[in-house]
Amino acid sequence: MQWQEIVPATPFTAFTCGDFSAEKADTMTMLYQPLIGPVAYSLYMTLMTEINRHPDKKISGTHKQWMTQSGQQLPMLFKERQKLEALGLVEAYQEKAEDPAMYYELLMPLQPKEFFQDELLSVYLYNRIGSKERYRELRRCFLREGVEVENLKKTTKGFSEVFTSVHPSEMKSTSREMDNIIAVSSDIQGVEKEAEYSLEAAVPLEEITAHLPSFVNREELYKPENKKLIQQIAFLYSFSYEELAHIIQEAMLHTDYMDSKKIREAAKRKYRLQEGGKPPMLGMRTQPPGLLSVKGEPQTEEEAQMKYFDTTSPVEYLHALSGGAKVFEGDIAIIEELMNDYNLPSGVVNVLIDYLYLVNNGKLAKQLAFKIATQWKRKKISTVAQAMEIAKQEHEERRNFQTKKSKPAKEKSTEPVPKWMKEQEENKNVEEAEPEDVMKAKQEAAKYRELLRRKKEKKG
Repeated sequence: MQWQEIVPATPFTAFTCGDFSAEKADTMTMLYQPLIGPVAYSLYMTLMTEINRHPDKKISGTHKQWMTQSGQQLPMLFKERQKLEALGLVEAYQEKAEDPAMYYELLMPLQPKEFFQDELLSVYLYNRIGSKERYRELRRCFLREGVEVENLKKTTKGFSEVFTSVHPSEMKSTSREMDNIIAVSSDIQGVEKEAEYSLEAAVPLEEITAHLPSFVNREELYKPENKKLIQQIAFLYSFSYEELAHIIQEAMLHTDYMDSKKIREAAKRKYRLQEGGKPPMLGMRTQPPGLLSVKGEPQTEEEAQMKYFDTTSPVEYLHALSGGAKVFEGDIAIIEELMNDYNLPSGVVNVLIDYLYLVNNGKLAKQLAFKIATQWKRKKISTVAQAMEIAKQEHEERRNFQTKKSKPAKEKSTEPVPKWMKEQEENKNVEEAEPEDVMKAKQEAAKYRELLRRKKEKKG
């Protein structure tokens, strides 16, 4: 759903099936707020507070209320709501009608213990707060010292020991009417649901099992808890199918069961060997499926470039630009900030990197990158195609300004530009030429493309 599909007058109903305690509020404030930001946090807490004031745990209104209470515009609130959905704090439903109403189920945050045991959330929190000391302090805030009872004698009384005077008839249903009443009353409170995010699209399990030896019990991979763990590891560490299969094989070498602790340890060992012990970064993400510019096979060179930007993470792209050399940590920090603070999708970041890298002598200028990111965010650039188009426009404006300011009219700019931008300029020059020159230029372009094709075939 796009934000335009809801307007301020669109009605909504928000509800929950659990009790939002003070401890859960602390969890939202201390653990979830660093991940989702203050606006999404405020939206969740406002809705939950209102819901808790009603006995039926349900409220209704229009989205105009969100705008009035937060002081934010609806497009921003729509994106902030999506953050809550992504972390499993909200489930959104839409009526099948001409003017559909929205329904939002607010789910409870995870228990602190489960949060810190979650591979994805714990790493994301660590990266967001950016301090080992602060992370440890947060863990200590939620630490609960238990009492060892293994060496103690259990003296708890059972039900039958205490309720000795209860007549057997009191423990039986005596009529169909009574059965019906009991069945209805069992749904009064509802079942409290905790936040659960989805990574189903991260990696297909079939691709992993294809690389597993026959002795590995494949059924274990498809158990819900194991499937979720594999998706988390795949997302966090960006392992290939073969690497994931090797990790699973190592964890299940002497057993038919998948031990979550063993597979986590195997994944961390492999990552430490590759990255020197640093925590994994979310800058390894690729373009979200809903924002892909090329859905199928690319038909042109420009589409092939778009698909590459869509399917390559910014860190991987920087690695390729540097000829396979180690990526400078300062450049990684810029990428993380572009994705996290400016909310630019990874494919859009790739286009920005490509442009800056070529016009700035192979360097990422931090302030220029953030200046462009601010402009693109303001213009709601979210796809590779949009980013390439606006980059071309901005480059054309910049070149015209420089030409008028300091160059003779006939002198051409020699500033280096990305290939996909250069091709557009060449096509433009061809269109402005004489008919004979146009034909000759087209023949030369076709010849050049054929040479490129043959060169790629030799490399492949």
